[in-house]
Amino acid sequence: MWFKALPVGVAIVLTLLAPCPPVTAQSPSMDQFRFMTGCWEGSFRDRSGLGTIEEHYTSASSNVILGTTRYIQAGKTVQYEFTIIERHEDTIRLIPYPNGQRSEHAFVLTRFALDQAVFESPEHDYPKRIIYRRDGDRGLRARIDAGSGDAEGREWYMQRAACS
Repeated sequence: MWFKALPVGVAIVLTLLAPCPPVTAQSPSMDQFRFMTGCWEGSFRDRSGLGTIEEHYTSASSNVILGTTRYIQAGKTVQYEFTIIERHEDTIRLIPYPNGQRSEHAFVLTRFALDQAVFESPEHDYPKRIIYRRDGDRGLRARIDAGSGDAEGREWYMQRAACS
C-alpha cells in the first residue's frame, strides 16, 4: 500500500475533477509546475485523529523538482515521503518514495493545464492517479484516487506556509 495515514471523510472537490487537456508530444516545461513550488500546510484526519500535513517543493531545474511531505500528529512525524518530478525522455513523471522507499511504479503526467497536473499509474495498486491543482492565490489541493470516476478518492487542501 502506497500510503497508510490517509484522511477519512475528506470532501471531494469537483474542480479537481474538471477536465484538462491531455499531454501531447510537447510536454510542458518544468517551469510550468511553479504553481506547486514553495511550502504548504494543511490538515488531515485518519484513524488516530487530526494531524498536520506539510509539503515543500523546490523550484524547477530544466529536468527535476524535488518534494518532501510529512504527516504530523501530536508533535510526532507519523509518515513522510520524498517526491521527484522529472523529465524522463519524452515524458514527465512523478516518482514517490513513501517512508524513503521508492515506489515500484512511476506516475506519468497524462494531463496538464495552467495550475493543474494529473499523473497516472494504472498498474499501481493504489493510488492510480495523483492530481495537484492550485486553488486561488494561496491554496494547493492534492488528490489521490483509483482513477477516473472514483468518488472515494482522498484530498488535502493546503495553504501557503512559511518555509522552515
